[in-house]
Amino acid sequence: MLKIEVVGEADLTGVFPVSPRGTVTLKLAGEIEVGGLTLTEARDKLRAVLERDYLLNPTVKVEIQEYKSKKILVLGEVRKPGEYFLRQDATNILEVLSLVGGMTENAASDAILFRRAAEPAADGEGRTKFTISLQDVLSGRQDPDALPILPDDIINVPSRKSDTQSYQVYIEGKVKSPGAYDFRPGMTVYELCLMAGGFLPFAAENRAEVIRLDGETVTRLKINIKKIKKGEIHDVPLVPGDKVIVPESWF
Repeated sequence: MLKIEVVGEADLTGVFPVSPRGTVTLKLAGEIEVGGLTLTEARDKLRAVLERDYLLNPTVKVEIQEYKSKKILVLGEVRKPGEYFLRQDATNILEVLSLVGGMTENAASDAILFRRAAEPAADGEGRTKFTISLQDVLSGRQDPDALPILPDDIINVPSRKSDTQSYQVYIEGKVKSPGAYDFRPGMTVYELCLMAGGFLPFAAENRAEVIRLDGETVTRLKINIKKIKKGEIHDVPLVPGDKVIVPESWF
């Protein structure tokens, strides 16, 4: 549910549902596709549509009123690792590989799928582990729909060069140079953010997250980098293979 305000236009202001097709419907403008966009991108698109045909220099504000996205997380040896939004209740591994631009040359032959267990552990992070043979799927020996990818799944495509993967950390989101960085002992979350060139405008530094894979365990650590910068809390040490995500601000 998106809260959209077009300043001075009461008929275009209100709370609008995002349809299963990823669209919102506004009076005059009709259906506008916003699925998979950040709030900034959605705001700019709505403003462009309204300005093109209906209004002169409209001021548009977009907030998330209610968040029910069908989100997955893809890690490891893929071209564009990160969080992605499904437009349906399930997809398959081939469609996921298409979303992330395919695998790198270092990708292993199997992908690991972590799915939240029906009865989570006490820490809330209980997940069930599945293995998907990418070779069998890509060769047609295995039906890609045999194990559907569901919202909240985490897919990791490990490296066949385990010695290389074990000494890298990753960062994505609202930083200037996202990607993989060589790990060194003592490296911290804020240090990695600085190595990545610092933050872009609208970075939600108070809602950063570290995704950590340890065998069959997936841990998501919430990090408030604003408080780290102010010295109010300690910086968080990284371990090899960690992924830091700096999301976009909702406001």
